[in-house]
Amino acid sequence: MNRKQIASLVLTGVALFAARPVLADQYKSEVREVPNTPVQKPVDPQTLLKQTTDPYGRALLLRDLAASAAQKKDYKQAAQLLEQAIATKALAGPAENAMRQDLAQLYIASGASGAGGNARQMVPQLEAQVKSGKASPETYVALGAAYLEQKRYADAAPLLEKGVRAVPNADLSWKRALLAAYLGAGRDKDALPLLEEAVKRDPTHRDEWLQLAAVSIKAGNKERAQAVMEVASRLGYLRDAQDRLRLVTLTAQIGAPFEAGSLLSGWIDSKALADDAANRKLLATLWLAAREKKLALSALDRALALAPSSELLQQKAQLHMEREEYAEAAKDLEKLAAGPARSGTLLMTLGLARYQQADVDGALTAFRAAQEFAPSRKLAADWIKYLETGRARDEALNAVAALRQRQQDEETQISSRLMGDSLSVTAPPDSSAAVEASATPSAGLTPIGAERGANRDGSIPAWSGGITAAQRPAGFQKGQKLKDPFPAEKPLFTITAANLGQYAGKLSSGHRQLFASKPGYAMPVYTTHRSVAYPQAIYDASQANIGRAKLIGSDSLSGAKLGVPFPKPGSGVEIMWNHRTRYRGDSMKAQTAQAVVQKDGSATWLKQTELVYYRYGNIASPVDIADKNILLYYLTWFGKSAARKDFLSLVHETADAQRGARNVWALPMDIGRMFRIPPVGYDQPFPGSDGLQFIDMVDMYNGAFDRYVWKMLGKREIYLPYNNYRIGDGRYRYSQLIKPGFLNPETTRYELHRVWVIEASERGGKTHSFGKRVFYVDEDSWNVVLVENYQRDDSTLWRFQEGHLLALYDSLSANCLPVVTYDFKDGRYFINRLTAEEPPAQYDVPGLSDSDFTPEAVRSQYGRR
Repeated sequence: MNRKQIASLVLTGVALFAARPVLADQYKSEVREVPNTPVQKPVDPQTLLKQTTDPYGRALLLRDLAASAAQKKDYKQAAQLLEQAIATKALAGPAENAMRQDLAQLYIASGASGAGGNARQMVPQLEAQVKSGKASPETYVALGAAYLEQKRYADAAPLLEKGVRAVPNADLSWKRALLAAYLGAGRDKDALPLLEEAVKRDPTHRDEWLQLAAVSIKAGNKERAQAVMEVASRLGYLRDAQDRLRLVTLTAQIGAPFEAGSLLSGWIDSKALADDAANRKLLATLWLAAREKKLALSALDRALALAPSSELLQQKAQLHMEREEYAEAAKDLEKLAAGPARSGTLLMTLGLARYQQADVDGALTAFRAAQEFAPSRKLAADWIKYLETGRARDEALNAVAALRQRQQDEETQISSRLMGDSLSVTAPPDSSAAVEASATPSAGLTPIGAERGANRDGSIPAWSGGITAAQRPAGFQKGQKLKDPFPAEKPLFTITAANLGQYAGKLSSGHRQLFASKPGYAMPVYTTHRSVAYPQAIYDASQANIGRAKLIGSDSLSGAKLGVPFPKPGSGVEIMWNHRTRYRGDSMKAQTAQAVVQKDGSATWLKQTELVYYRYGNIASPVDIADKNILLYYLTWFGKSAARKDFLSLVHETADAQRGARNVWALPMDIGRMFRIPPVGYDQPFPGSDGLQFIDMVDMYNGAFDRYVWKMLGKREIYLPYNNYRIGDGRYRYSQLIKPGFLNPETTRYELHRVWVIEASERGGKTHSFGKRVFYVDEDSWNVVLVENYQRDDSTLWRFQEGHLLALYDSLSANCLPVVTYDFKDGRYFINRLTAEEPPAQYDVPGLSDSDFTPEAVRSQYGRR
């Protein structure tokens, strides 16, 4: 649906607001602040503005002054104040966007904007009418159409549904808008009857015939798709190559890249489409999106034969590296190194490819050449130093032998839903792909849904209940730092770059990248202990949730009470909800340290204090989310020392985003006021992380699920950081933990555990700095333990989160302490939740209630440094 079509839908809604100024009360509600308590004397905002130098505080005060001006109907002055607030550049993205929307309303009211009829500018007023409950069907459709223009498909769909259902025989243009929302949100089943109605009522729209065929392809209905294409062909809508390519593109856009690739491949083979470089490049892109790397390589080979390209050759070399086809990768990289694409990064990759073939001399040549480039000089020198040791050649030969032993053929089939019989090709297994960890659980499931039995060779033992209160280490008293339950254990072996080939199949892609990029990195592996235990009330509630809990959209939980919502998950997003709602005690107060660590090992430190009152998963006082839309209250503050508060934030996290999104307030200490701000999350920067961690990376992942499609890939057995009590019990100082490039391996502990693997791919119409993410979720605790965050090309690993999972036997829960985020672009890392030099965390904090987490109460109790 194009902009003109969308604009035509909103005319009726726009007419409702002609020449109407912004409502002061509405504007005031968007910027409301917590009123002063009677005991404090109010201070004039203008005086505060003169006294405040902090840019963020100035921005919030300017917003208050704008609200006051709007209340006096001085819209021009209000707009000028908001312009000044935005100009401070101190606001996070969501806050700035909200302020810009308010500014647009003021432009309309003051006559400063010449586009008063633009639907986008009317969005706030339309939203206010919908929220009031007095909106007409035209208003619902107008707002839905405006959301469509902004590609907010999931938000547009329910509004358009209400408008269409409220009017008998609704206009086809309204239904087409609803159709666009369904397709954009991936709701193909809902889109299908609307597509059929659209082509029946008005068969002149070519795209709707192609969309109907594409949806049928995705659903696997070969006969229906063929029939649709036949009719479209007779009508003259599928007559040339451009139309066929349009159908391929539409099929990919609705989330079926494998089917789109199969369609395109069949048409090329049948000569219905040209076998040229452009089509082969498109085919390679589709196979990559479908994670069919072998097929992508074949397409790239053909594209390169037709039209040589350094970009395609580099992409092909990277694919060979990912598939551990190092000889083929080296050939391609050598060609590139001989031309203008030569760079330090390319030569470093060539060196790694040669080393993986035991060609130590060739690797040395490549690494020495890489030293000519400043960005790779230090890393190249580290590799040269290692390769010049006497044992490097023997270790490389052992790695090659182990690689050959792992490589076995498997079949991949091209879909024949439209193109006849399948074509079989051979491909070595992708070690990053998830596989079933065991054929069947040996003795059913644990109460929260993990496999109860051991794995095949016993290296993962059967679950025996975890560390319960009766099994705590001798002498431990609640309120102390946790003692190591396994003090006498030594590593079974240590994984290094030299023996990596023997263990690569049980490593995440993130850990393999650490070995590839950071000489000296190592993983000491210990005996596996399934130590996590939960209270009996959580076990009972989790079993009761089976068949009762459900999701109404990805961000709305219903029917779950107290325990794990989905002990037998059926989708990736259900597993992520298990992580989000896992039991962590009824409440918790903790002080931790965090640091941004530069490549040379220097660090910038902050202290963080967190106070959390869990409402879902609270045994003493469980909330019914059907009655009260709340998961938890979260209060945190940061400072350069534990005694200092520089910035404070309050969050109310909800269970049902459709009923209400999270609420967030900020308290800049220089001002002493609580300001309500737009809900933050997604890829907004986390305070004190210097941009290395986003808000939604806190707790490994938090917040809404709407920006991704969550795919459950299966289960794997991999090495995880697990049961490392020594890293937080005080025996190591922070200076001993923090090393250049990575956490000191001598202080770490890894064990073999089973994990669920979830792939999150960016949803159509949504944007995030990470185009793809892969989550590894521990089966015994539902904690996300590892996360691989990829750039928007979906193939370049950018940041890797590593959570060191602890069974917190003092509270019968589990969490990751600490968490390390590695940035593979610039070599820095961010570490938080460090506890070694901090007092023990406090669980089940007495006396907490909902009223302690109102903005007024927080400002009164914590509003001073």
